[in-house]
Amino acid sequence: MANDKTRLAARFAAGVLIGFFAMLMAAHLSMPRPLFDEPLSSVALDQDGRLLSARIARDGQWRFAAPDSVPHKFERCLLTFEDRRFRHHWGVDPAAIVRAGVRNIEAGRVREGGSTLTMQVARMARGRKRRTWAQKAIETLWAIDIEFSHSKDEILRLYAANAPFGGNVVGLEAAAWRYFGREAAELTWAESALLAVLPNAPAKIHMARNRGPLLKKRDRLLDALHSQGDISATELELAKAEPLPDKPFAIENRAPQMVSRLYAARPEGGTTRTTIDATLQRQAQAIADSYRARYAANHIYDIGILVAEVTTGHIKAYVGNASQPSATCMVDMVSAERSTGSILKPILYAAMLSAGEITPKMLMADTPLDINGFTPQNYSHTYSGAVAADEALTRSLNVPLVRMLAAHNVGRFMADLRQMGMTTLHYSDDHYGASLILGGAEATLTDVCGMYASMARRLGEYNGQRTHTPLAPTQATFALSLTPMRPKESKSQVAATPLTPAAIWHTLRAMTELSRPEEEADWQSFASMGTVAWKTGTSYGNRDAWAVGVTRSHVVGVWVGNATGEGRASMTGVGFAAPPMFDVFSIVGRHETRGWFEEPVEDEEPMTVCRRSGMRSGDACAEVDTILLPRQCAGTPVCAYCRLAHVTKDGAWQVNSSCENTAGMVTRSWFVLPPAMEYYYRKTHTDYAPLPPVRPDCENATTKRLEIIYPQRGQRVVRTRSFDGTLQGMVCQAAAPASGRIFWHLDGKYLGETEGKHEMAIEPEMGAHSLVVVDENGERAEVTFGVE
Repeated sequence: MANDKTRLAARFAAGVLIGFFAMLMAAHLSMPRPLFDEPLSSVALDQDGRLLSARIARDGQWRFAAPDSVPHKFERCLLTFEDRRFRHHWGVDPAAIVRAGVRNIEAGRVREGGSTLTMQVARMARGRKRRTWAQKAIETLWAIDIEFSHSKDEILRLYAANAPFGGNVVGLEAAAWRYFGREAAELTWAESALLAVLPNAPAKIHMARNRGPLLKKRDRLLDALHSQGDISATELELAKAEPLPDKPFAIENRAPQMVSRLYAARPEGGTTRTTIDATLQRQAQAIADSYRARYAANHIYDIGILVAEVTTGHIKAYVGNASQPSATCMVDMVSAERSTGSILKPILYAAMLSAGEITPKMLMADTPLDINGFTPQNYSHTYSGAVAADEALTRSLNVPLVRMLAAHNVGRFMADLRQMGMTTLHYSDDHYGASLILGGAEATLTDVCGMYASMARRLGEYNGQRTHTPLAPTQATFALSLTPMRPKESKSQVAATPLTPAAIWHTLRAMTELSRPEEEADWQSFASMGTVAWKTGTSYGNRDAWAVGVTRSHVVGVWVGNATGEGRASMTGVGFAAPPMFDVFSIVGRHETRGWFEEPVEDEEPMTVCRRSGMRSGDACAEVDTILLPRQCAGTPVCAYCRLAHVTKDGAWQVNSSCENTAGMVTRSWFVLPPAMEYYYRKTHTDYAPLPPVRPDCENATTKRLEIIYPQRGQRVVRTRSFDGTLQGMVCQAAAPASGRIFWHLDGKYLGETEGKHEMAIEPEMGAHSLVVVDENGERAEVTFGVE
């Protein structure tokens, strides 16, 4: 009989165990993986881990990502209040269940639960279903499974990330920022105790009611912490003296446009550690708001500011727009694609120096230009005739830069820009054509700052400037690192780039010159700002105002305009974008690396250049200078404007052996520009001495001195109408010796003659025409053009 009872008991125990393990297996199979898959808030932290901005999760909850670890104070408060034996049980605490049962029986009602923290995690993972005995049993099985599949610290993190803290606040980090305005790791004992008791009854967080019971609950927990030695008597007294928060804090909302970019990249939400300097971000935003308030009187409403470190490319301030409420205030003008205006000119200049196509002082033609109907104009609507390449850059002259782009090739320049990080060239080179250098393409402020930072970084690396250590690869960053950070390279490695160090140095030097007489006419306002290489740009129709500047340490870019694309007649880069840019530089100046870039002499060679033309000197150059130039400049053309001329001793005539003996002539070096260049050059260069005419009795005179400036060959001219509908005429121009006469013919019909200033007004009909001019010596120039 006894054996039967023993066998029966064994079978019963085996059945219980089998049933238990079957239920445990069923619970294991029914558990979701991962336990929590709720949408997260998009959260941006600054470089020090402080909250910059956050966007509420898709389900309307403030739910931050799980912390890496639970702060010590909150852990002690939580375990003391909820589950003192948490570190010792396996999901279910029999002692706590028995204790809760006894107290509930004594009270005649439910006063205390026996749930462990792990069981509460299981209940949260199940969606907080209605409390029944069956649900309690399932939670118990889940808790056991959770204990076997997670460490104790992981369970604590799951609880801290998903516990309700009242209203639409979920998780410890969201609660810390919502109720105390700082991260959980910085909370006091009193604040940690308050948050530890809230999930037990989260409705009591309401600031207008139930404050008394909530305060008593917190203080009882503080007493328990003192009795078990977690806090001293003094700490207890100070903690109890802390009041409850009066009202929730507003979640930080700095750099909201940047957070929108983070959300677009990670729609599931999450926390991103950025490289933003919160203090600089706040100051840059204040600058943007100040200028926007000032510009609003001129109906200019949007502004973007970007600040980044040169050495790392890390963004330190990201102001997508002004914060004043408006229809477009949330439009991100840092990432918006806008017409570049003149902002790409320095990159073209550096590319041509790197390719050995120009020297800094090489004369470029600045005369009227027509390229298949595209007729660029300088900002001043005047021409210099000939201007040095670096001066053309400094003065931001459109016509010489268009000619430089044509010489370099549009497709080649587009490849240069793409290699430097420009991501917005969506079309072919035929689409952009020569307008590329004047704003025919669009760029983002991020790309523009990245390209200029890359130039300064490249030169800094060549100079041996120390490169900052980037953030660890495991940290998510929002950085501008267009050039990947690398171990320190040799100078030969750095030189093998699209832009050479010497070319960059000469470009940045030109950008620091303070002779900006045209588009950047107000440069004197910024002359006291120290050494900053800077460039402004204004797009067609004054729709976009740009300013970008670099130092050894920082790049600052500013865009000003209207997100709608509406232009304002008075808005220019130097007048509207440069002032806020220099205000930002005045702030970052205290973090600057002192001094300027050293000249990369190892990437240069001494070369002799003609003082008049800036080209490599030839045999006919009378005045030469030996200067250091990028070694690629050794392949640039020899001076084309200095020539040896045989003239009479008084210099009045050119002669040759057919009309003068050697004793009556001298050979001199003469600086001679082509007729069109000479025509405009002489207006501002009184020292220019034109080549004297050939004496009439001399033979083989072949010097070309006559050229039609306007219209140009093949040009399509559009005749405009006056207010009364009458077609307006056009004024033709020609270059010839000022002292001579020239004779004008249109389609074989004689029009008249001019002397000195060679201009002729004509009224051609629609269609094709031929314009001919002839001088007194019979030299002839002809162009064909069309009228529409």
